[in-house]
Amino acid sequence: MKNFRQTTLIALIWNGISIAGSYGLRFIFGIFLARLLSPEEFGLLGMVTIFTGFAEIFTDFGFGSALIQKDKIRGEHFSSIFWLNIGLGFLIALILIALSPLIANFYSEPLLRPLTILVSFSLFISTFSNVQRAKLVRSLNFRKITIIDIGATIVAGSIALLLAYYGYGVWSLAVQSVMLAAFTAILLWHFSSWRPSFKIDRAAIRELLGFGSSVFGSQTLGYWVRHIDYLLIGRVLGTVALGIYNRAFLVMLFPTTTIARVLRRVLFASLSQIQNDKQRVKRIFLKTTRVVALLTFPLMLGLFVTVEPFVLTVFGEQWSEMIPVLRILALAGMIQSIDNLNVNLFQSQGKANLQFRLEIFLNTTFILAIVVGLRWGIVGVAVGYTIATVVTTVPFFYFAGKLVHISLLETVRNLAGIFSCAFVMATAVWVLGLYLPTTWPNWLHLMVLVCFGGLSYAVLIHIMRLQAYQDILELVTHYLPPLRIKLLSRKATS
Repeated sequence: MKNFRQTTLIALIWNGISIAGSYGLRFIFGIFLARLLSPEEFGLLGMVTIFTGFAEIFTDFGFGSALIQKDKIRGEHFSSIFWLNIGLGFLIALILIALSPLIANFYSEPLLRPLTILVSFSLFISTFSNVQRAKLVRSLNFRKITIIDIGATIVAGSIALLLAYYGYGVWSLAVQSVMLAAFTAILLWHFSSWRPSFKIDRAAIRELLGFGSSVFGSQTLGYWVRHIDYLLIGRVLGTVALGIYNRAFLVMLFPTTTIARVLRRVLFASLSQIQNDKQRVKRIFLKTTRVVALLTFPLMLGLFVTVEPFVLTVFGEQWSEMIPVLRILALAGMIQSIDNLNVNLFQSQGKANLQFRLEIFLNTTFILAIVVGLRWGIVGVAVGYTIATVVTTVPFFYFAGKLVHISLLETVRNLAGIFSCAFVMATAVWVLGLYLPTTWPNWLHLMVLVCFGGLSYAVLIHIMRLQAYQDILELVTHYLPPLRIKLLSRKATS
């Protein structure tokens, strides 16, 4: 047990550095690019990535998750899936290229045709590294993944900034996606010792197909539900509206994605190893959920009350229409940060088929809410998306919790104290903002409010002695010192 715990904690540390580093860098590059480019140019790329993002799901077909989840696995599984992914990637890229005129006609934007062709290459390139990444995740070797993700992000982002500075507009964003896929693949091959054999074992593929197809079905349905807002906004409201909504959505996702994915990626691999010990899985899942909430709840509620100085300081006046959209989406982000963790229970317990069937019913709510909200523009879409998030979270938690005997009441109790502290902090920040001088610049408003909010939240969770706070203190005081020695010894021997 100690070895499992230490291995998982080491993986969490490296995965945290990887995701915080790569997503943090993308966020920073995105800010600089937003200063150089217009909402319309971000909207154009958003129209393309709606389709290329969906096509990316086909290139993997859920086999990456199946390779991680399967208890007993052979070399034939990895090699067979590698060549299958290559074939799927090549086929999907060709289909996208063939459909590029239709995509351009759908949005009445001729520039989308060459943009779609260029971005399609990133899909094919990424298939060369899917199995290498799955092997590293399966072995919890997130140190190498950290180097790979951060390195590729820096190179691709730097190239995009140079192109944007010299006036290449939306093409700088398209080239960034291709370069990110290319350098990620190069680094994964460099740091991975595994090489595929020239053998495709149909039996090995069939063994993974059941789980993989369920993951694929769930990802496909979930993708279109999560992106139906992009599709309809681009079609009905145009590129500028899509660019503004896209930036607001990505800002909302940044803290929740960074923090939740740090734990989610490692959690899936770790829970898959102990999937038969349900009490242990339950204990780890509840602890993980409250640790995520301890970080994301104050961030999202804090963003809700400081969104105006945040947008004007970080993005500038040209992005001011983001303010009401981002304020609403912050509430959805708070809920999604913990709701997304439920996927780990379904998949680690081998119940991806149950997840898929459940999402067929739940995601209908998202589609209806977004279609109705579209009548009131991007603000209406944001409201619809947030309402649908609230409505669908409860049944998702209920059915995922049943797999390891977690009741809804346990889930509420697990998070109630954290939400209360975050809510009190956000209220105090909002009241303080009312009394700050209106003559102060936006950056000073933001700095004062963020500092006050962070300090007040730290005091609150310390006074309340929340369980999640105790969990983190236990981690710091008992496990990090020996882990630091272990990490340093690994670095010295490598």
